Amino acid sequence: MTPQRTCIGCRAVDDQDALVRLVRRDTTVLDGTAPRLPGRGAYLHARCLELAERRHAIRRTFGPGAELDPAAREAIARSGSGGAGAL
Repeated sequence: MTPQRTCIGCRAVDDQDALVRLVRRDTTVLDGTAPRLPGRGAYLHARCLELAERRHAIRRTFGPGAELDPAAREAIARSGSGGAGAL
C-alpha cells in the first residue's frame, strides 16, 4: 500500500508518489522530491501550485518569511497538468 499524503493546495488526500515534496531550507522552500531532502516536508499536487499560492498555503505551512524558490516554482509548474487544482 502506498503512503497517503494531503496536498497543501487542494487539501485532497492522494498517493505520496503523485505529489511533489516541498522542504524549507532557511527562508527558501525547495522541491525535495528527488533526491529526497531531509527536513520538514509538505506535499503538493503540481497542478495545485497556483491554488496553494493564492491561499498562502506555503507560507502558512512553513512559517513567516518562507518563499518558494523560483527554480522550484518553474519546475513544478512545468510538471503540472495545468489548471489550478480541485476545490
